[in-house]
Amino acid sequence: MVSRHVTSLEMLIPAGAAMAVGAVVVVAMAVPDTSERVAAMAAMTALIGLVVRRPVAVGAVACVAWLLMTGFLVNGLGELTFAGADWLRLALLVVAGLVGAALRTPMPLRGSVRVPAVTEYRRIDRIAHHKTLS
Repeated sequence: MVSRHVTSLEMLIPAGAAMAVGAVVVVAMAVPDTSERVAAMAAMTALIGLVVRRPVAVGAVACVAWLLMTGFLVNGLGELTFAGADWLRLALLVVAGLVGAALRTPMPLRGSVRVPAVTEYRRIDRIAHHKTLS
C-alpha cells in the first residue's frame, strides 16, 4: 500500500507542476494587472487542488506555482524575490490549493444519529410479554 501511495504522488506532483506552468502561461496572456494575476493564480491553484486532491502534492504544486508566479507574473524575466509580500503570496497559493483539495475530498458526517433499520417483524405473545415485564 505504501508503494501505491508513493507511485501516485510520483505522478501527481509532476502533473500538477505541468498544470501550474500552463496556468502561468494562461494568466500571463489573459490578465494584465499584477494583483489580478495573483488572484487568478490563486484560483488556478485551487482548481489544480481539485484535480490533484492530495495535500502533499498540492503543497508541492503551490510552491512550483509560487516560484513561477514570482518569477514571471510579478517580477520580470524569471527574477525571484523573497520579500514579505512574496511570502504572503506563497501562503495564499498553498491555502487556495488545500481548499481546492478539501472541496473534493470526501468527508464523513460526524455527529449523525444512527437509526436502526427494521429487518423483520416478530409477533410478540402478549401474555408471555406481560409476564416478563411484571
